[in-house]
Amino acid sequence: MEPLARTCNTWLIDGAEPALIDAGVPAPDGIDDLARRLEGRALVRVLITHGHPDHVSGIDAIRARWPSAIVCHWQSDGGAGSHRLADGDVVPAGDGTVTVRHTPGHAPDHVCFWDAARRWLYTGDMIIQGSSVMIPARRGGHLRSYLASLERLAALDPVRAYPGHGKVIEQPRALIDEYLSHRRMREEQVIACLRTGVSELDDIVARIYPDLPEGLKEPARQTIEAHLEKLREEGRLRGSGDRLS
Repeated sequence: MEPLARTCNTWLIDGAEPALIDAGVPAPDGIDDLARRLEGRALVRVLITHGHPDHVSGIDAIRARWPSAIVCHWQSDGGAGSHRLADGDVVPAGDGTVTVRHTPGHAPDHVCFWDAARRWLYTGDMIIQGSSVMIPARRGGHLRSYLASLERLAALDPVRAYPGHGKVIEQPRALIDEYLSHRRMREEQVIACLRTGVSELDDIVARIYPDLPEGLKEPARQTIEAHLEKLREEGRLRGSGDRLS
């Protein structure tokens, strides 16, 4: 299985009821590639992992080619041509089914799709081989939820994962464990900064991410904000100066 888009992977689950995981961005060559793979058959469903633009912007182009396709999304309005997903929903896809697993953290509406028969997991932006995932604190990102979602995926013990970006992940459980360890390490770094009196956001980012390219500073700031928010929620910070309790 190869992804059908470059900005965001869009995975085709082929079979009696062809389903596409995510819509990507509008790209005529991507739509034409998908049509060639379908060989004249209709696309039945589009399963959206979350509503970030790189995952949903291609919906209109897909509907223009396949008007009967049902777009399934956690935040769907349930209107014509759409279906509102709920945790635990079992959705036909290809020759089998996938189960919806609500996995908030990167985004409040994030879901993964679990193919229990093959133990394959379509992970959206939960995990990416060779990179960490940003927790955008100012756009609905929530670190405690993200960590809980990772634990939920680990419990499935998948044998393969199809992510929203990057290559197929052949050892997803090991990568999930690495992600959890990485977040624990980052938290300890934030705490170490606070213990030495470094409490301003930009100063923490500079301490933890020295020599960070300018284009990556804003994602780093939002991720550190998410870590600080987690510590506040756990009652481990007090006062307006983010002092450790």
